[in-house]
Amino acid sequence: PDRSPLPNVEDAGVREMTNLARHSAVYTALLITLSLRTTYSYTSGGTLTSQPADRVKLWASKAADRVKLGTLDVPRIAIGTIKWVPDNGGPSDARLAATFAEAEGCGLNLFDTAERYGASPFAMLQQGARAVGLPTAGQAFGGSGEALLGSLAAGAQPRRLRRGWPASQFTPETPRPVLASKFTPVPWRLTPDAVVEAAKTSASRLGVDSLDLYQVHMPDVVQPFRALGYTLTKDERYWEGLARCYHQGVVRNVGVCNYGPTMLARCHAYLEKRGVPLASNQINYSLLYRKQGAQETVDWCLERGIVPMAYYPLAMGLLTAKWSAENLPEDAGLRKYFLGDASAGIPPAGVEPLLATLRAVAQARHKTPAQVAINWVISKGAVPVVGVTRPEQARDTAAALGWRLSDEEVLLLEASADACAFEFQGSKFKTSDSKFVGYGFEKWRLD
Repeated sequence: PDRSPLPNVEDAGVREMTNLARHSAVYTALLITLSLRTTYSYTSGGTLTSQPADRVKLWASKAADRVKLGTLDVPRIAIGTIKWVPDNGGPSDARLAATFAEAEGCGLNLFDTAERYGASPFAMLQQGARAVGLPTAGQAFGGSGEALLGSLAAGAQPRRLRRGWPASQFTPETPRPVLASKFTPVPWRLTPDAVVEAAKTSASRLGVDSLDLYQVHMPDVVQPFRALGYTLTKDERYWEGLARCYHQGVVRNVGVCNYGPTMLARCHAYLEKRGVPLASNQINYSLLYRKQGAQETVDWCLERGIVPMAYYPLAMGLLTAKWSAENLPEDAGLRKYFLGDASAGIPPAGVEPLLATLRAVAQARHKTPAQVAINWVISKGAVPVVGVTRPEQARDTAAALGWRLSDEEVLLLEASADACAFEFQGSKFKTSDSKFVGYGFEKWRLD
């Protein structure tokens, strides 16, 4: 473990953070927070100097970085596979196989997929057509993401952990892959048995007899005839389907996604009557998406022993700090977060105030901004679902385990996020408060 002292406050990263924050509401919180970490003095010329800070304990105990998710013992980071698409033997197949192996070798053996992952744009249009009653050929969900993950998991062999990881952090041998998938609520799935059938199909594609974790992907918001005054909400039917899956042994644990406290309370009560524990709830949650009911949802889950899982923990890459106003992302929908967009409520500075703080904390910790952003999610009690597509990304992600941000660092990061004065809205077809469902977008609020 890295136990070197914190850098002097004169380091460039801290100077950058101080300059950006000096004329903002973050400035006071910044100075208070840094004063808790460092002893300051002023020279006659007014230059801020410091004495070396105390060493920071970077590695937590093994138990602190694993969590009980229902009956499962899993690392506090899940690997997201939404971009894992088969390449018919092409180069990306080999790259994803290497990524899977690297993740496992680093102790990251919890993989999150869904029946709709890997679906082509044509398949999504098929889904929309079927939703409004038009005839379609074949299944609306391709399931290719599940099939790819299943093939990789089938070839997984126990292997020694990567040299250099602390022996106290993981068991000597990596455990088997833990596979989580999701059921998509759609208008033509009308009964609890539709959930059971979908779970069996997912298990078959993943090559397992029983799914480790099966989640409802979202509330039943796909209502194509809502504008005509007709809706048929089937959430309770789907909960009953989860209960049947559990009691029939098709799944070991059940969860939900995109539920706020009100829906969670209803679902939790229903499943409790059926003798089924609710293991998890996966929502959009990051330093840039704490409001809109997200933080309240995380707190609600933690109070009841439900594991909150966080997708978009890096806000589609914004919090990696690899982009800037001078080095814009290829995704045009993300550029507004660096250039500002008055129509979207994003000020000219965009996300830069938060990135400056991430860089400074990362430099002090000898980590990357992405690792700090991921660790913030872990420090708040949630399990981040981090999308990786290359071996080095898996390796870098694993380095977010084994240590914790201090309370002061958490507060500073949150103050810097608030100074940005906006919440992450997503990009193009992937938005923070809606799902693209073929015929359009269906929106909801967490509560």
